[in-house]
Order: sequence, then C-alpha cells, then structure tokens
Amino acid sequence: MDLLDRYLAAVAALLPKAQREDIVAELRDILLNRLEEKESELGRPLDAREREAVLRAFGHPIAVAGRYGASHTLIGPKLYPFYMFAVKGLLIVAAAVTAIPLAISVIIGGEDPAGGLAHFLSGFLTTAMTLIGAATIVAAGIERGWIPLGDLLDWKVADLPRLGGPARKTKTRFEAAFELGVLLLFIVWWTGLVGAPWSPVVGQHGVFLAAAPIWTTLHLPILALAVLQAIACLATLVRPDAVRARALLEIVSDLGGLGLIAVLWSAGRLFTVVPSGAAGAKAADVAGLQAALDLSFHITVGVMAVVFLSKLAVGVWRLARGAPVIA
Repeated sequence: MDLLDRYLAAVAALLPKAQREDIVAELRDILLNRLEEKESELGRPLDAREREAVLRAFGHPIAVAGRYGASHTLIGPKLYPFYMFAVKGLLIVAAAVTAIPLAISVIIGGEDPAGGLAHFLSGFLTTAMTLIGAATIVAAGIERGWIPLGDLLDWKVADLPRLGGPARKTKTRFEAAFELGVLLLFIVWWTGLVGAPWSPVVGQHGVFLAAAPIWTTLHLPILALAVLQAIACLATLVRPDAVRARALLEIVSDLGGLGLIAVLWSAGRLFTVVPSGAAGAKAADVAGLQAALDLSFHITVGVMAVVFLSKLAVGVWRLARGAPVIA
C-alpha cells in the first residue's frame, strides 16, 4: 500500500459509511491531480518524501474527514449571531432579576455595600449561567432540527428600521417572541402556578414588606392586561402583515396599562413596611423606610406612565399610517 492509499484509508475510517466510497473517490481524484501538478512542476516523478509533503499539505486525515463528514458543531455559523443576540438580552434579564430583590433588601434592611455587591455577583452569575445554559440547549436543538422554527425567522427588508431618517417603529417577530415568553412567565407567576426568586417576603433588621391591599383589588385586571399583551405578541408572530389590527390590540393594551397606573398612583402606597415582632425596628426607622419606599415606587409608576404614553402614541401613529387590516 503506497502513501496515497494509506492516507485515503485513514480518512475513510473516519467517514460515515453511507458516503465513504463517494468521498474517497473524490479525494483520490483531487490528490492525484495535485501529485501530477507537482510532478509537472518538477519535471520528474516524485519521491516518497515529496509525495509525503503533498499529502501533509492537504491536511491531517481527522481534519479532512471533518470537512466531509457530518457537522458536529453545537451552534452553526448561521444561528450563532442570533444566539449571541439572545445571550446579551438574557444577561440584561439576569442583572435585573438579581438587582431588584437586592435593592429592596438594601432599602428595608440597610445591607452594607460590600455584602450587597457579593450577593449581586453570586446571584447574577448563577442566574446568568442558568439562562445561558438553557439558551444553548435550545439553540443546539434548533441547529439539529429538533426544534422546528417554521417561518418564525422570516423577515422582510421593508420591516427593517429606517436608519438615518425618520424611524418607523415596528415590532419584529424576535422581539414579539421574547416579550411573549416574558409575559407567559409573569402570568404563571401571577396566577400562583410557580414561584419567583423574590416571592418570599423580604425581611431583615426587624422589618418586612407587606403588599398593599390595592394589589388584591387589581389582581384580575393585571392578569387580564397581561393576557391581552400576550395576545398582541402572538398576533405579531402569526400575522405580522396585519399592521393595523396589531396596532389596535396594542392601543387597547396601552390604555388598560394607563388605567392601572392611574389606580396605583391614587392608591398612594404599594408596599407597607411592618415591624417584625417585639424586637422590630423603631417607629421612626419604619417611617423613614416607608417614606423611601413610597417615593421610589411613585417614581417607578411615573416612569411606567411615560412608557405607556409613548407606546400609545406609536400605536396610534401605526394605526393611522399602517397597511390595511388583512382578514
């Protein structure tokens, strides 16, 4: 067996059986052509050392078999940019999920900055690695066809934003899918089907937080608003061309959100600081913490109002300028 046969036999041993003969025949033709070209260049037959050099230049048998064999890439180059975009979004979600309960704990308990930073880093790394691991599993399933996407990633140039000119804000299918996932997580938590990392009452230094009665009053309206927003996201996934129909759903949802915000603002208090037991905090400390909480949550509600007003304005503009509703 000469060097070429030994080389091809090594490659063949690493190839799928169904394609082995065809691939080896193709490789033999390629390598014979290269050997002949080298002989023509030198004007004489190649010796064993020169044939060895030509075969080595073509690549190690493992690498060559990898080019022709089945792909073993966990996430392919076509899917990788989408995967990285999702990972960046999940890192933001992990930071928010970790920071919110920690901020509440600091407000009501006065946790020192060093301890708070350590808790944040620990919680963020755990949450981020869990989310990224789940995203990697999903991406690998998509790469291998285990999770069919259908036309979920279908897109049109007309849907791209107008950069450098007046922007026409439209929600893409990816954004709608991400928002739908967040809303579904909120719905299953709000209905009590699953717990959230911050569900237990936060208590430290003799105080704990108690939800104000307004949350019980608004339990069903908030659930209805979340379901309506999920329907709007689902409509974007199913019928992205029905611009006005989707804009109408979003307008109704934004109006409902503004109504809830008005009720929350008028309630005056969303959470109550309560001393825990006889060894609880002093009345002055409780009053100070309560005032800080009331101020921070009113600022949050005000920001939410601005967001809903902005979304409402965009929805009205899209309803007036969008394409006709497609039945």
